[in-house]
Amino acid sequence: MTTAAQMKFLSQQFLGRHTEFIFHQRALIRLPVRHVLVKFSFDRTSLPMEIRTTCGASLMCCPPPWSRGGIGHTLDRASGFRDGPNFVAEFTEELERANREVLVRFQTLQDVMDYPPIPFPGKEMDRITRSTLLATLGRFEEAASLLAPWIPGERGWLKMNEGIIRKHYRKGSKSWHRQQDSHDRVSEHLAHVEKLHGLLAAGDPGPIAALLNEWEAIGARMRGIERYWDPSPFPFEFA
Repeated sequence: MTTAAQMKFLSQQFLGRHTEFIFHQRALIRLPVRHVLVKFSFDRTSLPMEIRTTCGASLMCCPPPWSRGGIGHTLDRASGFRDGPNFVAEFTEELERANREVLVRFQTLQDVMDYPPIPFPGKEMDRITRSTLLATLGRFEEAASLLAPWIPGERGWLKMNEGIIRKHYRKGSKSWHRQQDSHDRVSEHLAHVEKLHGLLAAGDPGPIAALLNEWEAIGARMRGIERYWDPSPFPFEFA
């Protein structure tokens, strides 16, 4: 695994050319950060010299406790082993290309909605992210219709999982705590989604904007980017 300091050093040439980017926690983040977080990410790997680079856009206002979701690409030419021949040059060239051809297309929430589907499993936009994005654009009925069938299924899964934990894990054990913590996080996420769904069904823009702004603040805090986040109105607030 490469360290954050090593990745920052490797990114210096790109940062010198693009002052709109800052290095923060193994990522190059484009400023300003409003509703959409645009960045290059350098994933942690098990091998000491390996680098795995992705680029993409994430919503700042996804439901807690995860508070993240969006779309992204793996950049093959910016991934590999940093001691490889010509890797540093190829790494920088690939960041330049991706910034010029991919990230430049992410300027607004509508840009994220309009971006073509990502044809790689695990990188496409999930139902919750899409419904939240629709909500930010004022398409409340569409957003609610995406959430409506998901909520009962998630409730059913939680009920089933609760039975599994009760049956197979001794209460108070380490494994029980791990399972219970995971269960509680899913339950918390569902509660936030249900709250959004209720507001969408009512269709009142004010409470929806307040909830999404609250989620953005949580997302900024979880990422440690409060000083870079610029709170701003959602598109439907101008209608």
